[in-house]
Amino acid sequence: MNRMDKRFFKRSPQPLAQFILLLGFCLVIYFINLGQWDLWNPDEPRYAEVSREMVQGGDWILMHYNGNVYSDKPPLFFWLIAFSSFLWQGFTSFSIRFPSAFFGTLTVLLTFLIGKNLDGHRTGFLGGLILTTGVEFTYLSTRANIDTTLTFFTTASLFCFFQWHRNRSSYSASLAPGKMSFTPQRLSDGIKAVMGSSTGHGNSKNLLIYGFYVAMGFATLTKGPVGFILPLLISIVYLMFQKDWKGIKEMRLLTGMFLFSGIVLCWYLPAIWKGGRTYLDQTLFLHSLNRFSNGWAKGQPIYYYLYDFPTGFFPWIVFLPSAFVYAYSIKPIEKRRSFFFLTIWFVVIFVFFSLSKGKRGIYLLPLFPAASLLVGKLLQDFISSQMDHFRQGWIIFPIYLLLGVMLVAGGVLPWLVSLKFPSFMFYSFPLAFLLVGGSLVMFLSYRFKKVGVMFLLLFGILAAMYFYTGRAIFPLINEHKSARFISKEVSSRIQPGEKLAVYGRLSPAPYNFYTGVVPISNLISPKSFFHFLNYSERVFCLITFDELKQIQALGEAREIHMIARHSVGENDVVLVSNRLE
Repeated sequence: MNRMDKRFFKRSPQPLAQFILLLGFCLVIYFINLGQWDLWNPDEPRYAEVSREMVQGGDWILMHYNGNVYSDKPPLFFWLIAFSSFLWQGFTSFSIRFPSAFFGTLTVLLTFLIGKNLDGHRTGFLGGLILTTGVEFTYLSTRANIDTTLTFFTTASLFCFFQWHRNRSSYSASLAPGKMSFTPQRLSDGIKAVMGSSTGHGNSKNLLIYGFYVAMGFATLTKGPVGFILPLLISIVYLMFQKDWKGIKEMRLLTGMFLFSGIVLCWYLPAIWKGGRTYLDQTLFLHSLNRFSNGWAKGQPIYYYLYDFPTGFFPWIVFLPSAFVYAYSIKPIEKRRSFFFLTIWFVVIFVFFSLSKGKRGIYLLPLFPAASLLVGKLLQDFISSQMDHFRQGWIIFPIYLLLGVMLVAGGVLPWLVSLKFPSFMFYSFPLAFLLVGGSLVMFLSYRFKKVGVMFLLLFGILAAMYFYTGRAIFPLINEHKSARFISKEVSSRIQPGEKLAVYGRLSPAPYNFYTGVVPISNLISPKSFFHFLNYSERVFCLITFDELKQIQALGEAREIHMIARHSVGENDVVLVSNRLE
């Protein structure tokens, strides 16, 4: 195995080719099928509607949703959707999702660069492929979701910090007594450092640390305080664990935070001036501190991410425990310290959101690049046979576990589909073939000691599965997930001036977007529902079928006319009116 895999690595593509291959993977998985299905709840229609109302209303400072001020999120992501929709000539599924796919791709490429600088281009390449093909990251890079954009800016911020710290450490070492070699270049750099020159290596370091704060500013404009809390917390915790107190002093916290604040306040001050005290309270307290401490719905337990994260990081989660163990066994010590930064990056984000009452799986997305590089390093050294000191069972067992899961999943998939969705069973066969056939070919590759080929097959299988899902499965189930179909029923009947409402658990966002009706009344009680239907003019309301039955069971005499019915995701939605004509 050793000789074969060394030959495999000698024939592996070089950095530029790897960069292009990563771009190709992202193009196939993220972009090609981006507009094949409609916008789905919960987030996509709302973000699209906020962007559209921003463009139509011309207010790019105070955003609006359903005709009211929208204070839930900062504006950067919505500006990006608006720009994309201008670029692609309209608010379509493709243009609205394009920013997520674009910044997801940039995050993959940035992960490659981090891995390349950390350990070499092969680790960066494998880390980039792992990030590209993780379930959660792939899904969110093909949805109009803020967290992919946030992940790019937090990753860019941490990249700048880590490069600054490495350059600073190596530069300090070169000037240390007894270690400095007095070459003309080193002597020149030393004189410049002592004299405080603004050129040369010192200037490069300053640019990197300022890049740390600039990226934090854009991350904050993307999703609020979490955009600066995470990078700042990770960097300071890392320096504290390194006992690098001088590094904390040299981070230029004062000037850096001034730069960061200047970026954020360019939008926030005009927004507060226009929105007043109410807007300040909502953005600073309600949607930031209150969400972290209390959440919006029933709080999740502190161990929530212990069982939620493995699903999002599948299939690479099977290798992550081994990757953590291996990171602490790496020799020499300096190399181990580099990967310690990735561990801090992962742990700080994981603990931070575990302590929050408001929990969603997507919140952990900013730690995915760190997890991908840890697994990438493990696989790189395993393929190139550079882990003689490490027990092979730590990686052989996950390989067999993954192959077994793929084989079983492929075998039972058609059966499961036939039980719940018998009319769709035919479409499950390609996925079943990929899983069963792929696992068998991978097993043979491993048995014939072609480990590198085995992992390339795995990347290819995952890419093919995601492509097929976006090309065939999502369009197939779109009719059952999208609000566009019931919205067509609304648009074909409602006349200018007539009112539309939603009741109970339904959100107005998808119906705003697909009908163009703004505002849509939001009814929250049976009393408000009957009051709405008592209008003298004709009105319409969208309500779930089970909630309609509950209201009808109250025995109110008011007649309710059911006009249309269609499934929208998990909801069976009914369009009702107070009169037929």
